[in-house]
Amino acid sequence: MRKFYTIIVMAVFAAAVYAGDLANFVNLGFSADGTKFAFGQYGLQDKTYRAYAEIYAVDVGANTFLPNGIFRTSPSKQTEGKESKSTFLALQNRAQVSLSKWGISETRQGRVLYAQTEATEGNQTLFFRDFQTSDEYTVVLNTTQKSKTESSFYLTVEKTKPNGTKVKKEVGRPDYVRSGVKNYAVKKILMDDTSRALIFIIEKKERSVAGDSFRYMVEATLID
Repeated sequence: MRKFYTIIVMAVFAAAVYAGDLANFVNLGFSADGTKFAFGQYGLQDKTYRAYAEIYAVDVGANTFLPNGIFRTSPSKQTEGKESKSTFLALQNRAQVSLSKWGISETRQGRVLYAQTEATEGNQTLFFRDFQTSDEYTVVLNTTQKSKTESSFYLTVEKTKPNGTKVKKEVGRPDYVRSGVKNYAVKKILMDDTSRALIFIIEKKERSVAGDSFRYMVEATLID
C-alpha cells in the first residue's frame, strides 16, 4: 500500500512539473538549392485538449518567413478532442501547393550536424564537425533575460574550414524580446545538400497560466 501511495504521489508531482504541453517538430524539407526550408509543429493544448498545427516556410538567406509562408490551425472549440497529427496532416495538405511552388520537398531533409543529448543539455557553447566536408563549427547561444517571462537571443556561429580559414556570423535578432518566453535551447542543427544552408532548430520554453509549454522556431543562414 505504501508503495502504491508513493507511485501516486510521484505521478501527481510529475504532472505538476510537466503541466503545459510539448509540441511535436516536423522537418518539411529544403528546396534543391537550399535557399528555402519549411517546418511544422503540432500538439494538444494542455487542459483544453484542443489540437493545433502550424507550418512555416523560411527564406534561409534572409532568415525570415517567405511571403504568405505561415499556415496555422489554431486551437479552438472545433479542434477540441481531435487527434493532433491528423490536424497537422490536414494543414500540410492545405499548404502543399505553396510548398511545391517554392520547391520545398520532404525528400530533402538535410543532414544532422548536431542533436542535443543529455550530456549537452544546457550547454551554451556547442562544438561539432560536419563529417562530410570536415568543417568544424562553434555555436554560442547568447541569451538575454529581460524578466522571468521576457527574453531575447541570438547565435554566434564560427565555421573553421580544413585549411584553417574561419567564417563567423551572427544569426538571429538580439534586440527582439519575446514576451512569455523564459528560455531557449538549440535542439538540432541541419545542413542542406549544398552544404551552404544551416538551420538551427530552437526550443522555446514558454510560460502560461497552465504551466510551462514548449514550442519550436528556427534560425537560418547561408554560410560559405
